[in-house]
Amino acid sequence: MKAIEAKFQLATERLALFTIMIAATVVANLIMVPMPQPLAQYDLSPVLIYTIGVLINPLAAGLIVASAQGIGTFYKTMIFGWPPVFILGAIFVRGVEAMLISGSVYLAKSPEYKSVRKLEIVAMIIGVVWETVGFFLLDWVLFGAGPAITTLGTMVDAIFIPVAVGLIIVIRRVFRVKRLM
Repeated sequence: MKAIEAKFQLATERLALFTIMIAATVVANLIMVPMPQPLAQYDLSPVLIYTIGVLINPLAAGLIVASAQGIGTFYKTMIFGWPPVFILGAIFVRGVEAMLISGSVYLAKSPEYKSVRKLEIVAMIIGVVWETVGFFLLDWVLFGAGPAITTLGTMVDAIFIPVAVGLIIVIRRVFRVKRLM
């Protein structure tokens, strides 16, 4: 059976999916796993960043992730006293990450919707590398080399790729689509 490109065709369906994906990503952003010093903690949003990157078109993926990261990071900034510049960094780096993943797989032609292709996994790996480099460069410019080195630990977000692969497979099988929008 050939995969349907998009399950959500009506504007109201797309808007509902858009807002649900933002809300789910905000919640994942707020679920934090403590890490040893000098690292602070990791949040679970990479699972949804990778999933959204594969299942949603590039522009919508970038907007969903950037919005969710802005909301989640704003909340964490208020609670933990982080510098407000973290909000803009999260919006930019992770929004571009979602667009990069989505753009990498968007043009690929594949009728199969029951699995995840190697290209999609490679796109997620590229996303992790971009996220690490993006946060590293921003931290280097804003805070100097010492603090920037700690952001290299962001590569550990790659551990969420298998979880995202499983989630993508489930979503594709349930909705019988290759992409949601």
